[in-house]
Amino acid sequence: MSKFIITAFGLLVLLAGVASPQEVVITDFPLGVAGSIGQDVFKPHYAELEAIADTLKKYPLLRAVVTGGADGARYRENHDAKNPSLALGRAHALLDFLIKEFNVDSSQIVIRTEDVKEKGPQYRYAGVRIAGELSDIDSQLSDLRTRVGDLEGRPPVEKHFTEVTQAPPTFIENFGLQFGAGVSSTPFGGTPVAAAAVSLKRIIYLEGMVGHTFWNGTYRFQDTDLDTRRRLLGGHVIIYPREKLPVGIVGGWLRVEEVAQDYYEYTRLSEGLVLGLRATPIDYFSVTAAYNPSKQRAAGKLGSTTENDRFMIYILAHLSFGGAK
Repeated sequence: MSKFIITAFGLLVLLAGVASPQEVVITDFPLGVAGSIGQDVFKPHYAELEAIADTLKKYPLLRAVVTGGADGARYRENHDAKNPSLALGRAHALLDFLIKEFNVDSSQIVIRTEDVKEKGPQYRYAGVRIAGELSDIDSQLSDLRTRVGDLEGRPPVEKHFTEVTQAPPTFIENFGLQFGAGVSSTPFGGTPVAAAAVSLKRIIYLEGMVGHTFWNGTYRFQDTDLDTRRRLLGGHVIIYPREKLPVGIVGGWLRVEEVAQDYYEYTRLSEGLVLGLRATPIDYFSVTAAYNPSKQRAAGKLGSTTENDRFMIYILAHLSFGGAK
């Protein structure tokens, strides 16, 4: 605190050096001349403008007000509204000169205009003044000295710091639920599916999947065409080995049946191991590519001989709840 007060005290002392006002007013602008005026207009006042620029550079907390003025003479017949724009243009002409000639920081400049009804060259002007007068500098310094004296007489303040840490998730908070719906390919064709999974830290998932078609297929059995539908049942374990890589390893078991609607017995069956990868590019969407090495068998046959359509794809949309990472 003492360093802050001493710094403030020094700042006030510095500002006291610029307590006297600085102002330059350039009059007798030609009629109808605004921002396009040449810099020669400002050359006779070069030294005074340079002094103001030096003050602004030395004291970055100071501000300067640039004012442009316009008189009551009409710039063009029936266009009195042109006069305020002339005033603004003259102010900007002076502002541009200060910036380009003396590298004044534009953030220290405030623009204003004045539009009067009287006519005369004294009202066609551009001026700049330092807005940093400190008329009450003595009273401020006295008050500051009093505050410094009071602070020096106080005992030191003991500071206490309390470290706040976020508690890690509990064992229960690490668990989450995920529900999904989509479509899966099977050895017998595409099938709508629904899935539900329990997750641990959103790294390990135990997933169950069911599926069933809502339309009839046809399977020829002993010279008879049977209406069939497909159903699917399976379970997977999905592990995402790297937190920042949205690709997981899939392993599980899958059973796919083509069921005759008249007998509700399967006409074809595929059952076995599933291995693959699951990509989750966004939180609510996944694509799984899996290899299913199981053989297929038809109704009434104990042995499986058919080996085809072993590559499968699941596309699922997900909703996830809970489960801390």
